[in-house]
Amino acid sequence: MAVFEINDRLATRLAILMTLALAPLGAISIYSEYQALREQARANDAMLVSRTLDAVAGQRGLLESAMLSAHRLTPLVLERLDDSAACSGFLREFIDATGLFSFAGFIPRDGVMRCLSQGEPVDFGASERLQATMADPRSFFSFQPSGAITGRPVVLANRPVYSDGDFMGYISISISRQTFSLISTEPDESSGLRMTYLVNPAGDTLTNEDTADAVDRLPEGTALEEFLQARNGVFRGPSESGDKRMFTIAEVIPGQLYALGSWSSDQLPFAAAQSYWRLGFPVLMWFASLAVVMFAVDYMVVRHLKRLNSQLSRFALGNREEFQRLPDEAPAELREIDSTFSKMALLIRRDEREREDALAEKTILLKEVHHRVKNNLQLIASILNLQMRRLRDPDARLILQGVQARVRSLATIHRTLYEQDRISERYAASFFDSILQETLSLARSGTTDLKVTTQFEGVNMAHDKIIPASLLFAEALTNAVKYASSAHGGENLLDISLSRKDGFAQLRVWNSVSGAPDDVPGDGLGRELMTAFALQIHGDIEIGPHQRDGRDGWQVCLRVAEQVPQAPALA
Repeated sequence: MAVFEINDRLATRLAILMTLALAPLGAISIYSEYQALREQARANDAMLVSRTLDAVAGQRGLLESAMLSAHRLTPLVLERLDDSAACSGFLREFIDATGLFSFAGFIPRDGVMRCLSQGEPVDFGASERLQATMADPRSFFSFQPSGAITGRPVVLANRPVYSDGDFMGYISISISRQTFSLISTEPDESSGLRMTYLVNPAGDTLTNEDTADAVDRLPEGTALEEFLQARNGVFRGPSESGDKRMFTIAEVIPGQLYALGSWSSDQLPFAAAQSYWRLGFPVLMWFASLAVVMFAVDYMVVRHLKRLNSQLSRFALGNREEFQRLPDEAPAELREIDSTFSKMALLIRRDEREREDALAEKTILLKEVHHRVKNNLQLIASILNLQMRRLRDPDARLILQGVQARVRSLATIHRTLYEQDRISERYAASFFDSILQETLSLARSGTTDLKVTTQFEGVNMAHDKIIPASLLFAEALTNAVKYASSAHGGENLLDISLSRKDGFAQLRVWNSVSGAPDDVPGDGLGRELMTAFALQIHGDIEIGPHQRDGRDGWQVCLRVAEQVPQAPALA
């Protein structure tokens, strides 16, 4: 019996199944093999870069020689700058003596080359590229498909010239493509290296073999510029012809010259040495152990948890049916959880019924309170109406009319609270619209030329703010209707709006007036009441004259923080 209880535990079952899994050993084996393959790949990449450098060794030496010659010519050219003929003769002798270079010349800052080994002076002042290099002097290599002097494809070694720290211009030495072809190394077809190139940092190809497919073996599009940013390395990608190839980049002269190798992927040496098949056995063992563990977890845990989750989801969505218990084959821990959830559901259902009954009773009582308050307020308004009929003093009648209007406003508020489906929600627009309709129905009995425009947005207010705000609105509306109806000339306008702005609810009541807005009559009680209501709900109120569309008017504007509806929390 004790042995059965031990085997019935989830931890025991998982421990037995995990013993069969070889995942740790498989992971160690895969990691070891992977590290070995990475080291081999690094060695292979280094070998490819080395072969690329070897293939361009002659061309590299020629370009370095040209740049070094430009450096040595600098002081000699500066000595002869004042005599263009002597300077040109000196460069001509230099070109004839070397036999490797095709042209040499000095380009001053004004762009007019007067000191050159052959030809007549040339003006490069309009060249945008030359202007850019003059603005940022530095040594660089460039390629010209048709040299300005020789008319042939040439590679230029350009070096800035300084005199006492002042930039004077550039010395350029050109080498023909034919010279590079004479000293270039034949591509090693057996190793897969099909093409080698020398390129500058801008991605311009300086040298390559004179073959028909030389351009087609270059990287596609702007990939070469991306490769150059890495300076050294091996990259794979499509060529200009669309073939999948491997490219090697090696920095020859830092920041000035790079070697580019284009390799055929299917002819690379040591490609067969990438022994990825050695990863097969550890991977197989890993998947076997993983399959065993997943099957065990799914069979013993996941399927039962899914069943529990499905029942809990239905319960959370309002389905209060009885839980279906887990079968006896489920682990003991999960059966205990299932029993706990079932008991919890019973307690929740009982508490919900009690709370629903209490809430329904309180809602009915609260509505009854609002209904009785509304009836009492209407009774008071009727009593005031009877009293006004007995009065002969106009001032006293006016005072009672104001009191009656305020009582009716309170009655309208409580009627709205009574008629609302959910007492906990305070939708301000419905309150204000009810007060507006009630006030207008009384005002229009004696006024026929009042034009009313309204714009109500859905704004929520806290329950402790809606009644003071409604009283303030009723007071402002009563005054607006009163004084707008007494305006002379044109339409008597009344504009009411409720909107949200920057987290605040803004209530605005505007009415047109005749004459100076500052002369609007009033006993001041309405202003005091509205100010008191605004202070009660911590709102800002502005009362005073305000022009609208060229019309003089009087405006009451209340700004109060809007209540953000809170979504119910979901467990």
